[in-house]
Amino acid sequence: MTQDELLVLIDRAVAEGWRELDLSGQELTELPVEIGKLKQLESLILGKKVEGSERVRGSNLQKVSGNNLKTLPLELLGLPNLRKLDISGNLLESIPDVVMQILHLEELILIRVELTEIPDAIANLTNLTQLDLSYNKITQIPQAIANLTNLT
Repeated sequence: MTQDELLVLIDRAVAEGWRELDLSGQELTELPVEIGKLKQLESLILGKKVEGSERVRGSNLQKVSGNNLKTLPLELLGLPNLRKLDISGNLLESIPDVVMQILHLEELILIRVELTEIPDAIANLTNLTQLDLSYNKITQIPQAIANLTNLT
């Protein structure tokens, strides 16, 4: 998807009041600042697991349809209704700082993003009920995760 096509899609989503925007598998390298126009957005999907896992030596390999995002724009902070953020399958090596500031997030999904650690700032996301860090390279769980008392 080109940036121009994405801008048209964002304008359509604004005009039609979309609550979910699925941009998974679009080969995006960046999100435009115009993403901040989506004030009604509740769910932003920038990557997701694909139905149907393969069995290999007794373990499931999770396939994801992501993008090529390395960062996320600060404009996400201006989305007051955003409750779900799925950034699975992107080129992140750490959870973007902006994500740690979206305090009203309830679901954060980061499958296969090459994470090696969970920052202590995760404790800021006290409204999280779901946190999926599957298929990453995390070796330690920080004590800060204990502050997420709403996780189910």
